[in-house]
Amino acid sequence: MWKIWTLVVSLSMHLVGFGQDNVKDKVVLALKTGNAKELSSHFIPNIDLTVGKNSDVYSKAQAEQILDRFFEELDPRSFEVEHEGVSKMGDSYYIGNLTGAERTMRVTFFLKRTGSDLQVKQLRIEPSSGSR
Repeated sequence: MWKIWTLVVSLSMHLVGFGQDNVKDKVVLALKTGNAKELSSHFIPNIDLTVGKNSDVYSKAQAEQILDRFFEELDPRSFEVEHEGVSKMGDSYYIGNLTGAERTMRVTFFLKRTGSDLQVKQLRIEPSSGSR
């Protein structure tokens, strides 16, 4: 019985990690390709969004419009995650560089578990200290 319980717990933990990686990978791909619609589909209903000097809490629809304009201007070429971890509140976070045609932006996003789903609760896109 103990072996079965251990197997069930182990498998559950693996599946939770897999779901997290799946959402993270979808967010990374949306950033890489500048796909605001796909990116916003992973947001909580009201997301804490920072783009440059503008920061506020926006609905998913508002955030999608803001990001669509931003991506048109930036013309994303690549996105690479450089660091990841878990916050004190238990949310997973990812930090990376989003490279556009003429500049690089530093991106941080936090994934929060809401029920059985993982969603982006905060997204910050700020000028990189080494931006060209």
